[in-house]
Parts: sequence; structure tokens; C-alpha cells
Amino acid sequence: MDIINFRYLTTIVFTSIFGVFGIYHLLSFLVLRHKITLYYFILIFGLTLHWSLSLIIKGSYSDQVILTADKATLSTAMISTFGLLMFTKSYLNISQNNHPTLATIYKVFVIIMICLPGLHILNNIITKIDWLNSSIVLLAAIMALSTALLSLFSGLRLYHAEKFNKYYLYSYTPYLLGSFLYIGAWFTQKYYNVDGDLIILLTSILVTFQLVLFSILVSYKYKSIEDNTIKIQIEANSKLTTEVEKQTQHLQIAKQDLEHQNEELAKVNKLKNKLFSLLTHDVRGPLNNVGTIVEMIESQLEESELKEITKKLKNEVTDRISMVNVLLDWSYNQLEGVTLDKKICNLDTVFNSIKKEFKRMANDKEIDIEMAICCRELYIDENMLKVILRNLTSNAIKFSEKGQKIILSSKCTSDIVEIGVKDFGLGMNTNWQNTTESNGAPEVRQGTVGEKGTGFGLMITKDFVEMNGGTISCKSEINKGTEFILSFKTATNEQIVPQI
Repeated sequence: MDIINFRYLTTIVFTSIFGVFGIYHLLSFLVLRHKITLYYFILIFGLTLHWSLSLIIKGSYSDQVILTADKATLSTAMISTFGLLMFTKSYLNISQNNHPTLATIYKVFVIIMICLPGLHILNNIITKIDWLNSSIVLLAAIMALSTALLSLFSGLRLYHAEKFNKYYLYSYTPYLLGSFLYIGAWFTQKYYNVDGDLIILLTSILVTFQLVLFSILVSYKYKSIEDNTIKIQIEANSKLTTEVEKQTQHLQIAKQDLEHQNEELAKVNKLKNKLFSLLTHDVRGPLNNVGTIVEMIESQLEESELKEITKKLKNEVTDRISMVNVLLDWSYNQLEGVTLDKKICNLDTVFNSIKKEFKRMANDKEIDIEMAICCRELYIDENMLKVILRNLTSNAIKFSEKGQKIILSSKCTSDIVEIGVKDFGLGMNTNWQNTTESNGAPEVRQGTVGEKGTGFGLMITKDFVEMNGGTISCKSEINKGTEFILSFKTATNEQIVPQI
């Protein structure tokens, strides 16, 4: 009775010790979330279940309960063996990248560990073949012993691979001895009916000692991993900081170079525009004088061949003056930038001003300029609006035949004001905006009587319209005419007054 009590007492004590270690490592995993602690918990969990079953097997329970517990020992043994495999693989850092052969062996062992309990359970529930059951149990014992040897081989093979690998081998020694003793005791009890209680007790002591050593080792291993992780992070941060500083210096140098180049370019461009503007002014004055002189000469001549020549000369001078005016507008737009002076403009006044300005040019081609004003006011820079209408009206006259007409119009809705300039002349390519942008230069065309232009007029018109927040569109048919429509949003409430 004393022997029985002592056997039960030792089993309960060691089972409790295993359970305490298992709870400790489970909590460690829940806190640290490191797979090493999880695998070690599985190992201890299997040991605890295995030792607990021995209380049932050697207790005063029914034969059916004892038989069921005895059959369940294979599953608990495989759980411990699986935990040992995964713990060793994780602790020694065995993977396909650094140790492909070992990693493959561990993978095969794990598959067998998972399959054996399943086959054992299926055989006991379905087929109930005794020899198959004995074979599975024997194979499980061999696999447990092979796992112990594989772990020993892995420790020896990777002894110098990492700092803590040698300590794994030292700490593993009690477990290895305990595994040999326990499996040996199991064989003697199963096949030779020899009492192995003393061996089981010694195995329990060795396993407990191993649990203490492994627990300490896992703590140091985890601390080492954390230290290495922190070290790697510090080094990475240091490299990143250095790289960022280097890139920042490069960007600062590049920025300074770019700013210097921009300053030089701005100076050159400013000088170019000033020179261009001055030259244009110097040319416009003499041209105006020449135009006046030609008109005076023409008025004094009778109908003759000479008068026809002076008329052509006057047209040429007029074209050149128009060209200079357009270039002046363009240089003004480029020179120092343009500051908008938007206000409510009276479209009656602006349209009449344009009509008066082009009266002589229109009369020369017997062209009538009509006005259809349905909206009297527009919020815009008035000077820019005049430049826009001047360019469009000049083009309309230039590409109209004698006796045709031009219509200047305005209309509005609740939020849009539209300005239109329409002629019934030659027509044009409605894709002029894309053509200008792709070629980088305006298209130059001759008028109906050979008038010439720079092609800059539409470019300036488009720029000025967009600077005032508007859009420009074109409708045209060859030999039927062209209509330019300028659309502007109403900028403030109650600023547009439609004609009643």
C-alpha cells in the first residue's frame, strides 16, 4: 500500500510540476507572442497529459476506462514529440533557406507525428485490428526515439551556428536520457512484464530538470532575440537617417543649382523681352508715320496705276502695323507678368470702340460690322478684352471676302456670359489650339486679298481668355465662315445685366 501511495504521490507531484511549467509558457506565449514559447508549451502539455493518464491506468478504475486511457497515451506521446520537433526546429532556426535537408527531415517527421494518432484512433474505432494497432504503437515508440536522436543530431550539427545553440545541447541532455529510459521502460513493461516504476521516477526527475534548464534557456534566447532585433532596428534607423541626410544634402544642392539656373534664365528672358519690346516700339512709330504719308499720297493721286501701287503699299503698311501691335501685346504679356484689373465692363462701349477702330479696314473690303448685344456687362479686365476682340475682329476681316459682314455678339444665362465674333469668310481649322501647342509655333495664313499676319493673335487671345477664367471655342466650315465663342463665368452676384 505504501508503494502504491508513493507511486501515486510521485505521479501527482510531477504531473503538477509539468502543469505549472505548461501554464507558465502558455502565459509567456500570450504575452510575448513568440513561437518558441508556443512549441515548448505544446511539448509540456503533451507530457502533462501523458503523466495524467498514468494515474488512470494505474488507478482503481474500470477496465474500459483503463483501456481507453492506455490507448490515449499514444496521442499524448505524439503531442509531446511534435512539440519537441517544432521547438528544436524553431530554436535552432532550421529552415529551407539555411538548412534545406534538415528542414525536409523535420517536415517528414511532423507529418508522421500527425498521421500516427489519426491512424491509431481510426483503427480502434473502425477496423479494430490488433496487429495493426501494435504496429502503430511500436512505430510511435520508434518515432519518439528517432525524434530524440534527430534533436541530438541537430544540436551537434548546428553547435557553432548561433550563440545559444551549444546551450541547447547541454540543456537537452537530461531530456535525451529521460527519453531513452522512458522508452526502455515502456518496452520492458510491454513485452517482458518488468516493473519500471523506478525508471519512470528517474525519468520524471530528468524531465523536470530539463524543463527548468529549457525554461531558463528560452528566457535567455528570447532576450537575445529581442536584443538582436533592437540592434538591427537601431542599425537600420542609423543607415536610414544617414541616407536621408545624404539625399537631403543632394536635394538641397540640386535645389540651389536649379534656383541659380532659374535666376539666370529669368534674367536672360527678362532682358530678351525688354529688348524685344523696345525694338517693337521703335518699329511701330516709323511704320505709323509711313502709313500716314502713304495715305496722304494716295489721297492726292487720281485713278492710275500709281494709285493702285500706293493702295497695295498702304495695305502692306497696315498689315505690318497690325503685326507690330500683336507682337506688342504678346511682349506685354511676357514682360514682368500681367496683373489683372477686373471690373464690370460695358459691352456696348467696348464693341463700339472695336467697330470704330476697324472701320477703315472694314470699309476697304466693303465689310459691314454688326453688333448683337443681348448682355450689356461683363466682369473682366477691359484692356485684355479689347486685345481679344481686336485680334478676333482683325482675323475676321482678313479672311472675309468683299461685301460680307462680321457679327459681334453677347448673350448670357444665369451663370455664363458668351462673347461671339462671327464671319462668313474662308473658314479655318478648328483644331488650331492643338496644332499650336504641338508645333510650338502659330500657323500663319494669308487673307482674302493677300493680307499677312504673325499668327500670334490667336495665341494671345487664348492666353488672355484663360487668364480671365474663361474658355475659347471655335466653329468653322470651309468657305462658310468662322465663329469664335468666349465663355466666362459670372464672378459675383448681380453683375450681369441682360438687355430687356
